[in-house]
Amino acid sequence: MSVSSKALIALMAAVLPSSALAQTTGSSDSNSLRGRHGIELSLGFLSEVSAANELSVGGLTMTSEANGVIGSIAYDYWFADDLAFGVSLGVASANASTSVTGTGASMESATVMALLFGLKYKPIGLAVGDALRPYLYASLGPYFGFASDVRSGTATGVESYTETALGSRAGLGIDLSLGRSFTLGVAAGYRLVSDFARRIGSETNYSSPEFSLSAGILIGRGRG
Repeated sequence: MSVSSKALIALMAAVLPSSALAQTTGSSDSNSLRGRHGIELSLGFLSEVSAANELSVGGLTMTSEANGVIGSIAYDYWFADDLAFGVSLGVASANASTSVTGTGASMESATVMALLFGLKYKPIGLAVGDALRPYLYASLGPYFGFASDVRSGTATGVESYTETALGSRAGLGIDLSLGRSFTLGVAAGYRLVSDFARRIGSETNYSSPEFSLSAGILIGRGRG
C-alpha cells in the first residue's frame, strides 16, 4: 500500500464512523447476519395458563394439573443484517389431569402446538457493541390442539379429538452473542389465539403473556 493510500485511510478513520469506514475499505463486520441461517431452541411459560392441585378427602376427589409450559425450535434466514424471515414449531401448552371420585376416575391429557411464520427485526442502531442485539418479533399461523379423555366407572369410554385455531405471537427480546456462531437470549411477548371450538385441556383459549429463554447457533459465512 502506498504512503498516499495510508494517509487517506488514516484521514477517513478520523472523520467517518467505523461502520462507514469498513464499507469504504472493503472489510465486513465479523458479526454480520446477512445471508446467514439461524437455528434456535427456546423454553418458557405462559403466565395466564397455570398449574393446580386439588384434594377433597370427604368426596374422594383428587385432581392435579400441569400446563402453561412452552418450548419451540425455530429456523431464521437473515436476508438483511437487521431483518430475518423465520418459521417455528413448538408446544404452546401441555396439560395433564387426573380425577378420582366415588363413582369413577378420569385421566385427561392435552397439548397445544403452534406452527408460526414471521419476521425478526434487530435494529442496528440499538446494538450494544458486537455482543448485545435487541430485537422485535412477530409471527402468525395455526395452533393445533390435541386432547384425550379416558374414563372408568359408571361412565366408561375413551375420547380423543383435534381442534385448530388461528393465532399470533409478538414481543421483544435481546440476544447475547458468544463469538460468531452462538447466541443466548431472553424474550417477553404476548400470544393472541382465537378460541378452540372444544375445550383443550382446561382452556378453550390460550392467549397469554409469555416469557422465554433461548439458545441459538448461526450457520454460514454471510454476505457483507
